[in-house]
Amino acid sequence: MRIRPKIGILFLTSGWFRDVGLQVATSPLTRQVEGVAAEVVEKLSSYIDIVYSGVVYSISSACKAGELFRYSNVDGVLLSPLVWCEDQILIAALKELTKIPVILCTLFPYSTLNNKISFQEMLKGSSSVASLQMSGFLQREGYQYVSIFGYYKSDDLYAEILDHCKAFAIKRRLKHTKCGVLPFRCDQMTVTYVDEFVLRRIYGVELTYLELARMREEACGITQDEIQRFKKLLQDEEYEIGVDEKNLTEGIRYAIAMEKIITEYGLSMLAMNDVTVEMHQAFGLRPCLTNPRLTRAGIVVAMEADVSACVAMHILLLFTGESPFYTEIFTADLKKNALLMGHAGYHDPTSRDKAYPLQIIHDVEYENSDHFKGACTYFKYKPGPVTVVNSIYNGKKFQWTVFEGMSLEGPPVLEGNCHLFCNVDIQLKRFYGQVIERGVSQHWIVIPGIHKEGIKKLCRWLNIDFTLIT
Repeated sequence: MRIRPKIGILFLTSGWFRDVGLQVATSPLTRQVEGVAAEVVEKLSSYIDIVYSGVVYSISSACKAGELFRYSNVDGVLLSPLVWCEDQILIAALKELTKIPVILCTLFPYSTLNNKISFQEMLKGSSSVASLQMSGFLQREGYQYVSIFGYYKSDDLYAEILDHCKAFAIKRRLKHTKCGVLPFRCDQMTVTYVDEFVLRRIYGVELTYLELARMREEACGITQDEIQRFKKLLQDEEYEIGVDEKNLTEGIRYAIAMEKIITEYGLSMLAMNDVTVEMHQAFGLRPCLTNPRLTRAGIVVAMEADVSACVAMHILLLFTGESPFYTEIFTADLKKNALLMGHAGYHDPTSRDKAYPLQIIHDVEYENSDHFKGACTYFKYKPGPVTVVNSIYNGKKFQWTVFEGMSLEGPPVLEGNCHLFCNVDIQLKRFYGQVIERGVSQHWIVIPGIHKEGIKKLCRWLNIDFTLIT
């Protein structure tokens, strides 16, 4: 699941250049500038929904572009003066879009200059004059904007644009997003607490508290036909079943019940307080059998009612398109400079190591105390580079602490819990010192791939405090 932003493209040129004869509609400069614009739009359209009415060179065309952006409900605006341009044209385009985030993109039509260039060639590359000029206007008028800069054919430039555009889209889509809490906060781990009023005011995320009795009622009402269809789903996903029929059936009941509750309340994520005594008394097990239909719908689930981690999982899934893996740092191998990371409970196996079986096993923590021994998903995480994010509410806003590592190859290391063995590129003594002195939680979200620079941009737009551990 990867978000696709809707972005207004505002390419500006000068009306004054036309008035004084430096640029006319049929001039080589006009054709070259419009050729750059067309190429940029074509490249961006492969991963962004573009709202674009052509190159703007007058107040009237700027007004039309601004109206189109407003009616199209764009996530943000990519503003790029292709040559020097008057402020009046920019003001006309943005006058009704004062709250919208802006990328001020300084595009260069060439990567190097000839030993001697004509005045027209200079004009073709005069975008930096306009960007410098317009930055003062944007700053003074209070626009949220970021500056990016580069050759218009550069792949790195487009990757940077995409990161910012995805952040714009996520920022808007978080408004009125619902996070379910089943059934209430986790008193054993106070670092997981959030101020839900601040959560809604800054990020737009609303909490919905769910009743255990309501979910138990749903589970008890699951039909044999629904159970058989779910078993077929597990078979198609190539699960190896290591529990008896009684425990599997009960695990399936709650996997389906969870799906029904999430659908009924319109939730995008679920933070489950799986260690509360009331849950185990009501259900007789911890509901942690993966439901593949929730995975396909892009629903994330976190344990121990960790709302901060749960929201981070949702955001990271939208931003990277990669499945987030909820973990804690269990212990460390000092010789290998590696962390053993994992967690009990519900997990999406999308990023599992396919060299080893995907299994359903008993719940190792509760098999001797609950009425049922449980049915849990078990796998080892796939090898490769990873980005790891800790998310807490620090009393004012979300605080993300990020490091990079390498999920190691080899057979499963830990019995009973989904896990990865992660080598980090910082000496562990320094790593523990930095993260503990920063103040974090025990929960870390693992995303395959290297995403630190993109996440840094994301945090800027979402008002999240960002620290990279290096």
